Amino acid sequence: MELNYLKNKILNKLYILRVYVVDGIHFFSIDYKKRGEVMIIKIVLIFIILLLIVYIIRIKRELKSISKQIEESKGEYINIHTNAINDSIEILAKNINYLYDNSQKILAKNKKIENELRQSISNISHDLRTPLTSIKGYVQLIKEDSITDKEKNDYINIVEKRVENLQNLITSFYDLSRIHGNEFKFNLKKINLKTILCDSIAMYYNNFIEKNIEPVIEIDEKIQDIISDESVVERIFSNLIGNMLKYADKNIKISLFQEENYIISKFQNLAPNLKEEDMDKLFDRFYTADKSRSDKNTGLGLAITKSLLDKLNNKIEAKLINGNLIIEIKWNI
Repeated sequence: MELNYLKNKILNKLYILRVYVVDGIHFFSIDYKKRGEVMIIKIVLIFIILLLIVYIIRIKRELKSISKQIEESKGEYINIHTNAINDSIEILAKNINYLYDNSQKILAKNKKIENELRQSISNISHDLRTPLTSIKGYVQLIKEDSITDKEKNDYINIVEKRVENLQNLITSFYDLSRIHGNEFKFNLKKINLKTILCDSIAMYYNNFIEKNIEPVIEIDEKIQDIISDESVVERIFSNLIGNMLKYADKNIKISLFQEENYIISKFQNLAPNLKEEDMDKLFDRFYTADKSRSDKNTGLGLAITKSLLDKLNNKIEAKLINGNLIIEIKWNI
């Protein structure tokens, strides 16, 4: 009986030991798996961190490159180049290039305005000095005791004409500045272009006779009325007819007709001294193909004409066809 008791006790001890051994192996097995998973996670995290570090370094390098390009440009025009892998860096470079492009356009525009202003001052000085010098010369001649009364009267008439030219020139300067400064007031009402054009041509009848010119007049009798400023239209027609008489000795043609939604007025004259490249500059302030810039040729008449038509929302263009200058106005109906 004691033997059986001892046997059972030993078997219980062996069973407990077996349980401990089996449980221990299972525990260590589970712990080993967990440690393996943690190790994998750590490796993945390290890899991601390294990628982020490389990515940040690339971005910093690109930003440094952009900053260096801007610094080296010293305010001059430059096209920023980048090999960034980030869309935001690409957008930044494009926006900087856009700003540079706009800045370049503004600088070019300001330079053009500055050159035009300098040229305008030079032209104004020349155009004022020419008649003043002439007036001064004739006044000195009038003071001479040796001249006859007839010569004195002739000189006085010349001075009066020069003063009138000078007054018209100053008025043109003033009007042009008012037009571009939006200070010119228009009196809009219903007008008839046929009537105004006929009256304008009649005003220059004696001038045509003096130059032995017989203009070809083609005016459609059935012209619709338009809304515009009568005095401004009179001035436009007067400027264009006067311009024809200054430079043309023959082949003058004036026409007025309706075409679709426009009324077309054309002023055509022979212009052997003009070239095709003059057409783009013909309406510029102070531009004249006559390089001598006499007191009768200041280049303001056509500039004022175009400025007035632009303000009235009408169109004007110049063409050179077979040696003939054709100035065409499209009046909105």
